[in-house]
Amino acid sequence: MRKYLDYTGITLSGVCFIHCILTPILIMLTPFISLGIFAGHEFHESIIYFIVPTAIVALAIGCNRHRDMGVALVGIIGITILILALWAHDHWAESVNIVITMVGSLTIIAAHYRNRLLCQKEEYECHKQD
Repeated sequence: MRKYLDYTGITLSGVCFIHCILTPILIMLTPFISLGIFAGHEFHESIIYFIVPTAIVALAIGCNRHRDMGVALVGIIGITILILALWAHDHWAESVNIVITMVGSLTIIAAHYRNRLLCQKEEYECHKQD
């Protein structure tokens, strides 16, 4: 299970990032297609409940195993940025919020990716049961 947490985190954050890239395009197409939850802020509110716990668990396990505080720092920064973007939805322009969310998603992806590189370096010995 631990082996797939980073992949899951990368996928979830990637979906969030792609959603941010596609949202302006999809909004322009709204007259032609029904977007529902995918065009609105509700998508970010929903997916963050999966991104944050996955990141916390995967990165905490990775930091505990690898003793790499860089992974923790980058992960905390990414999570903070995503939460800030969610909070700022009502306070900042939509375009600013999209950029902030994209930065947060990429930051979390970077933390998960670093965690995976550390596992590869150890030839996944860190995933074996204690």
